[in-house]
Amino acid sequence: MHDHPGIFSRISGALAMVNANVVDARSYTSSDGYVTKVFWIQDDDGFPFDGSRLDRLKKMVDRTMAGDVIARDVLKGRNKLKKRERNFKVPTQITFDNEGSDFYTIIEVDTRDRHSLLFDLTRTLANANIQISSAVIATYGAQAVDVFYVKDMVGLKIRSESKQQAIREKLQHAIELGVEASMA
Repeated sequence: MHDHPGIFSRISGALAMVNANVVDARSYTSSDGYVTKVFWIQDDDGFPFDGSRLDRLKKMVDRTMAGDVIARDVLKGRNKLKKRERNFKVPTQITFDNEGSDFYTIIEVDTRDRHSLLFDLTRTLANANIQISSAVIATYGAQAVDVFYVKDMVGLKIRSESKQQAIREKLQHAIELGVEASMA
């Protein structure tokens, strides 16, 4: 489909609403503006996502993309960590790299994995008017490493230290809110 701001976030939200845990994801935008999103998903217990649930997942993606369902509203109370997962502590690191790509700023978020983390991060970037052109998402046990290749809304790298710091603070705030909700 044609790429547009917030598409990665909407799909991530739809996956979270059907309890599909994203363990890896890729997003590619072609030079002519088409986007391909690929998600590797499991159920909440770490098993392959059951094929019988795929029709519900597809319907949720369609409804979310059409704006019929707002993931933020649905997910508010559903981000609880299991008791056995609460003791895992992973420090958060958010870095910006303008040297690793000729065209994009690379934002790497290394933090504690939890339900709907990817949705929270991508929604935060979309709300900050950041275009995600490509993403590499990976989880390693309780740790998530999410890497986003981004530009600002006019298609430029994010070079300003103050802009980077503002985005870093917004991402950190989204992570902290999610942690608080998951521990409640």
